[in-house]
Amino acid sequence: MEVHDKRDVLDVRNAIVANSSFDDVNMSNTQFHNVNLSAARIQRTNLTNAKVEDANLSNTFFANVNMSNVKIENAEVAGMMINGVSLGDLIQAYETAKTAGGN
Repeated sequence: MEVHDKRDVLDVRNAIVANSSFDDVNMSNTQFHNVNLSAARIQRTNLTNAKVEDANLSNTFFANVNMSNVKIENAEVAGMMINGVSLGDLIQAYETAKTAGGN
């Protein structure tokens, strides 16, 4: 199925659309629930003000991303690396400095 140059609302349920391609598509205010995006490739994408909940991002790779003002809460971060530095090590160093009276 091809949808080209359309302005419409899609309601997709209990569907398999694996190996689909979306290019130059406005999906703002779109909701995804119980969706499998494993091995998806997301490029040149605007996720400003997006909310991701109850998601499994294990083994996900982010490159050249703007994460300004991103908030991460109640997350399992074991093995997470930021610019080659373990987030666990960063948190531990922060807690140590905080306990020692550092800022």
